[in-house]
This record gives sequence, structure tokens and C-alpha cells, in this order.
Amino acid sequence: MYHILVVDDEKLMRTYLADNIPRFTDRFQVSGVAGDGLEAIELLRRQHFDVVITDIKMPEVDGLSLAKYIADNYPGIIVIIISGYDDFEYAQTAIRYHVTDYLLKPLVDQNLTVLLETIAGRLDEQHSHAFLSTAQNSTQTNLREALLEAVLAQNTALTYHLFQQLESCGLPCEKGFYMLLQCMPDTLDLLIKNRNASDTTTDHLRLNQILKALCLSHGYTALYNTDGSTYVLLYAPDSSLLPNRAQELYRELAKQTSSGRLPKVTVYGSQIVNDMMMLPYARQEIHRLAPLSLFHHDCPLLSSQTEEDEALIHAVNALSEQIYTDYLTASADHLYLDIGKLISLVHQNAPLGETADLKQSACPLQAGYASILRLGSYLITAVCGRARLSPAYQRKAYAELFRQIDLYMPAGLPDETTSRQILTNTISTLVSSPARSLSSEPGDIAAKAQKYILSHYQENISLSDVAAHCGINSSYLSDLFHKTLKEPYTKYLLRIRMEQAARLLRQTPDIRIYTVAEQTGFVSVKHFNAVFKKYYGVTPKEFMRGKNYEHP
Repeated sequence: MYHILVVDDEKLMRTYLADNIPRFTDRFQVSGVAGDGLEAIELLRRQHFDVVITDIKMPEVDGLSLAKYIADNYPGIIVIIISGYDDFEYAQTAIRYHVTDYLLKPLVDQNLTVLLETIAGRLDEQHSHAFLSTAQNSTQTNLREALLEAVLAQNTALTYHLFQQLESCGLPCEKGFYMLLQCMPDTLDLLIKNRNASDTTTDHLRLNQILKALCLSHGYTALYNTDGSTYVLLYAPDSSLLPNRAQELYRELAKQTSSGRLPKVTVYGSQIVNDMMMLPYARQEIHRLAPLSLFHHDCPLLSSQTEEDEALIHAVNALSEQIYTDYLTASADHLYLDIGKLISLVHQNAPLGETADLKQSACPLQAGYASILRLGSYLITAVCGRARLSPAYQRKAYAELFRQIDLYMPAGLPDETTSRQILTNTISTLVSSPARSLSSEPGDIAAKAQKYILSHYQENISLSDVAAHCGINSSYLSDLFHKTLKEPYTKYLLRIRMEQAARLLRQTPDIRIYTVAEQTGFVSVKHFNAVFKKYYGVTPKEFMRGKNYEHP
């Protein structure tokens, strides 16, 4: 899915685009909105976007100035200019900033949909060319790396193409069992060395080179990841062989990194799968194991050998979710309480201190701060990853983490209260809005949101409208829908409208279709008919005549 930033000084236009784009196409989601070019530039520095839709006339920084900034700093982003007929000639000057896509006011739903689908196709083609350029004229090893990258990116078309290339070279993908490893420098060692763990360093690159050499000798595949880690794909004809192969590779890796004076290495191992196309799910399993880095420092950490840690993983992930919610709502009080719960959980299950490692480092710290550093890095990574914050904000958080530690170190080892204050202040640096407390619990908020939707589904309500009614921000409400109601806001609203439409059609056989459309919040009969057929598999008229339909 591709990400869109909407920029317009008119709230009505921002709301229209944010609400309707996900309804018109499932290829895009609106991940950010801004009221002018200055706000947009700030968001671009913090988040990743594939497309920017901007009005041409805005105060402060207008659409053309924003397009120039994007062309200079983010040339991969596609810019769509919104202009009136009178502005079109003026808008054409944006061509020098590589703007070739326009929407004319008043916007037409069909024109917007067609343009977005066209752009999605262009983005797909760009990504395919990027993958293929690495595969063309490559060695057999690079071809396998390109295939692994395509599989993990779930790029079906490119995967098929590379699979055919391997077959034609007489290098078919073996039938057997696979395990995916993720290898990276140890977080604590990086923090002690660099006072930061968010940036890719030469240590990451050296680790990748060592892994490539090891994989070449063993017949494995190594793939460098954008976050600085390296994925390794292990293969065996018998699944029982894979854990031992992971252990052997780790021992060789640890020996070489130690002799090369590199940081210790953290290695996660996924569940074992019997089909390469299941590797994206194996990678998700690796991400689920991340909490174990707080408790186990002996590697590799293999999914098949961590059954006894399931309750611990679940508890940490649940608290991490709550802390992320606290970040979204900018609730300092809740953040302080939930971080305290996580600290207590870590202290209850933490291994013995890491004094030896710390004393051997170039910048020794008291052993009591080791767990604070690990936990601080874990929380920074978790929040920044979910919120898609830029490395600049991560560096800011790490700087605050060490500032707090330097402040409290002269007083001695941190107690639990001090640790809680250090980590709360660290995560608070990521919160841009003033701290405020939640007015009610998540369950109460979800119920209040549902009640509002059921009372207003006939209107053109947006996620922002519901969030404003509940007294929270829209990002938090969106996250709450996923967590509490197990479906996104747009899907929930659509289900309510479709169920009400079906009820009206059943109970009132002579009702007009346009009346049903109006009473269920649709602005046009054409759009209602299309959505209804997609949802139930039949048109409203066929539904009224009693034809069979498929309930989703």
C-alpha cells in the first residue's frame, strides 16, 4: 500500500480527500494531512510518503514552492497539483519541478480514482525496475538475493519473473524447509559506542560483509535490509536440521565479529516454513520476538525454542501497544504509569547484570544502567517504527536518553522511580503536542464512537468527526478501531451502511434506490450501486428481486 500526504488550506478539501481516497482505491492510504506547505515540509521530514496531493494556492508556502522543495529533497515522491481552471496555466510551470499530474477543481470522484490507479501502476513499475536492475547481469548469488527481496516485499509479479530466471539458469528453488534469520549489532554495544542506535554505521556494513562471505561458503542467501540488519535465508531438506544450522552459523559469525572487534551480534530466527512464499509471515514472527532482547542476550533467539517465553512476549507486546497509545494521545500521566509497569516486568524477568561487557567498553557505564539503555532503545524503536518517524527524531530521543542518564548517574544506581522518569522523559521528546490525559478508558471511547456512528451514518461523517466527538485525535481512534473492534474505521462504517441499506431494501420493496443511497450516507446513486455490488455480489435491484448474494 502506498502513502499519501494531503496539503490544502481548506479543511473541507482535506477532509474530503482523507475520507474518500481509501473508499475509491485500496492501493493508497492517507497517512498525513497539512494545512499549508510549512506543515507539509515538517511532516515530510518525519514520515515517508509516496505521493503528495497539494493545492496550488496556499499562504506561507504555496504548492509550487512545496513541489520545488520535494523535487530538491525527495525526488522519488510523486506530486499532484490541485488547481482551478484559472490557475492551470500557472500550474504548468510546475513541470520544471517534475510535476506532471493535476486535478482540476471542482474535483470529480472518477477523475481522482483514475489518476490514483494510474499512479499506483507507475509506482509498481518503478519498484519493479529497481528490483530488476539489481537482478540483470547479476551472479547467481545476486539473483537469489533479488528473489528473496521480492518475496519479502510481496511483489508477486517480480517474484514470478525472478523465479523463472532461476529456473531457466538451471537453479530451481529447492523443495524443503526454510528459516529466516535477522542479524544485527547488539543494541547495548552500539549505544555504548555511539550513544545512538538509530543510524546505520560501518559496523552494520562490516557485519553484512562477513555474513555474505559465510553464506557464500554454506550456500545460504544474505540480504542487506534498509534498517542496517541483514536477513539470512537458511535451507535444509529436513526441518530438524535448521536449528542446528542456525546455531553453527551464529558460532562462526560470533567468532569473526569478535576477532574483528565488532559489537556483539543479535540474531533472531523465524518459525520454519516449507514454502518460500511464506517468508513474509516468517519475518512477522521475527518482529514479534523483539521483546526477548530485553531478557535473553545469548543468541540466536529462535522461534522454535522460545515456547516458554510466550506469556512474556505477549505481556511486553501488550504494554508496548499501550505505551504507543499513550504517545498518540500525548498522555503524560498514562505514559508514566505504563512505562512503570513495563520496567517492573523487565526487572522481574531480567538476567543478571552485564557488568563485564560494560567495563570492557570504551565508555563504561554502571551496570544498573544497562537495562535502562536496552529498554529505552526498545521503546524508541517501537514508537518511531509505528509512527514512521524520521531518524532525526530517533536521534533526538537517544540524545535525551543519555542526557537523563548523565543527569542521574552521579546520584548512584537508578531505582525504579528514577528509571521510570528517565524513560518517560525520553519518550515524551517524541510527542509534538502538549501532554493531556485521556478522558476515559479505550473500551468506553470505542463504545462512544460506535454510538455516534450509528446515529450519524446517514451523514458524510469522517474519522476526524468521530474523533472530535470523542475528544481524542484521529490517529488514536484509528488505532483503537483496529485493536478494540478488530477492523478499520472505514470498514466498520461501510458495514453499518451496507447492513442498513439491505434492511431498507428488504423491508420496503417499492423504495427508490436513490432514497436508500441518501439514507445511508452516499452522495450519488452510481457510487452506492458500485459499493453495494462489491459488498454483496449483486446490485440493489437484484437484491430486491431476491437473487442470491454473498455476505462478506
